[in-house]
Amino acid sequence: MANRFGVLPFNSPVEPTMDYSKVAPLIGIQSVRHPPHDRVTEVDVDRWCQVMRDTNPLYTDEDYAKKSRYGGLLAPSGMMHVFALGTMRAALDQFVRGAWEHPNDPNVKLNVVIEQEGYTGVMATAQRQQHFRRIRVGDEIHWTIGISRLSDYDHLTRQGVGRKYQILYQFYNQKDELLCNQSFDVLVYRAPMSTRRLYAG
Repeated sequence: MANRFGVLPFNSPVEPTMDYSKVAPLIGIQSVRHPPHDRVTEVDVDRWCQVMRDTNPLYTDEDYAKKSRYGGLLAPSGMMHVFALGTMRAALDQFVRGAWEHPNDPNVKLNVVIEQEGYTGVMATAQRQQHFRRIRVGDEIHWTIGISRLSDYDHLTRQGVGRKYQILYQFYNQKDELLCNQSFDVLVYRAPMSTRRLYAG
């Protein structure tokens, strides 16, 4: 019997957990190297610095940068992930039409399985960057993406029952030099049954 709010009591059987065998082959695999969308430009760097209020002359003062040990303008290392972002058209294709720009990437295949298994909630929990070389204005940034790990058991969280996984980006310049490793931690979860009952009416 429903309570005064119209919510039915929880009496469902224990829900099945994710079939880990469906995702295990995707762990530890990096994608092919993706080409850059654009070169790193002074305009890109200038806009970033204005928004972030970064006044480092290595990024915006060409004369100063040329006299430095770098010999030219640099881009802030924090910009790295910007160069892996797709175009607005690609974003619309993905979120409106369900058409991914790189459908064979491990993270895309993982997302398909995760949604099929009912883990439809998504929450980013952490991001880390390890830098090896500086980004220079004029660089062309290539990148790969993969899944470095995924928990093989469910976590009980406030959001619901979920799994944690880590995305690994690797960024290279046009000289094939590794610039940065970036990890991105994600929690995917099933909303609690009580929440699903409310939305289901």
